[in-house]
Amino acid sequence: MSENLVAKEIQKQAIDSAVVHLYELETTPGEFFYFSDQNDTDYSVLQFRDYDSPTTIRDYAVIPVKTDGFELKNDGAIPRPSLSIANVSSVLKNAIGNFDYQSLLGLKVVRRTTLKKYLYGESGDANPPVEFPRQVYYVDRIKTRTKLSVEIELVSPFDLENVRIPARVVHADRCSFEYQGASLHHPKYKRAQSGCAWDIESKQEPYTGAFIAYVNLDEEYIVPANTTFTTYSSGSITIDTYYKTTETQTRNNANGTTSSVTVNNYWQATTSTSSPGSPNDSNANFNRIRVFNDYSHGTEYFTYTNDKYNDYVRFTDNVSSSATYNKAQLWKAVKPSQNEVPTSSNAFWEKGDQCAKTTKSCKMRFAAAQKGSDTYTAKAKQLNTVTYPFGGFPAARKFN
Repeated sequence: MSENLVAKEIQKQAIDSAVVHLYELETTPGEFFYFSDQNDTDYSVLQFRDYDSPTTIRDYAVIPVKTDGFELKNDGAIPRPSLSIANVSSVLKNAIGNFDYQSLLGLKVVRRTTLKKYLYGESGDANPPVEFPRQVYYVDRIKTRTKLSVEIELVSPFDLENVRIPARVVHADRCSFEYQGASLHHPKYKRAQSGCAWDIESKQEPYTGAFIAYVNLDEEYIVPANTTFTTYSSGSITIDTYYKTTETQTRNNANGTTSSVTVNNYWQATTSTSSPGSPNDSNANFNRIRVFNDYSHGTEYFTYTNDKYNDYVRFTDNVSSSATYNKAQLWKAVKPSQNEVPTSSNAFWEKGDQCAKTTKSCKMRFAAAQKGSDTYTAKAKQLNTVTYPFGGFPAARKFN
């Protein structure tokens, strides 16, 4: 009945109230972040009745949001809309916490549409709430994430990639498991909730610790800063050898100033050739590499306008006897600092070893080939004889 009422309103020649879109983003199963892209009001919060329990009033934070692809069509491909949420480092993170946005994969996003006059506290407020039919989607992937925004691509529940068998969301070439969720540092009951057994310290063989492969969200290996890099300008290259070039970037300092500085670009040769061309991200003869240092209290760590150059550190937290701690883990600076210890609750740092949830990310870890006897360096090409150790990609082939 409420849907019929709002439909009649929108069909009038003159609409006397603005259209309002409200969004409900599931952050963990059953828990939602409520927000709106409404920008023609001075309200900092919009209120609307809950769909399932109309006596409950939900507060929707008004934040900058850009949407695309929500239009309904009678033919063609099933829409895959996207949400770009601005200022993610403050508004969104303060609302839902400091966590890995990849954990949103497979969770629900609800779009509710009504007229302003039907909001709670307005003249047309009613129980049940007056609104258009809800649009329900699931998070398929994180398209982009920067310090300014995060862009989320959604998929319809009617898309065959999103069917449940019987209780997992299936994505083509996308892993739905929690990264490191079945790592040995977890208790048994926790490991049973995930299939990804990649070690919390990124050890390929967690029992022996013979080889460690750090990989970031951009699917780049991260190696010690004291690794030998040959300055490259021209000439032949040798497969698996490391090279470096330089360029200028704008650096953010801990005192709030910025500096124009020369930074290194690090590369690994993927082949041996006499004419490789210039190292860059589109040149298949080179893979980009990042470097890390051991964390040192009092040392200044920097971020950059291009956050891909932000500092990486390895840090062992020895403040607790919990099995989660006392582990050497990789961290990436998200704010410049000098005395901020890397932890998951510290807004100056985020986990540096994160998974992009793709077959390539999985292969770079479980199929990494150790480079000589080096503990932290891998060959440019992975092994082709390694099977996926868990059912993370039911839509992909068994072998890498």
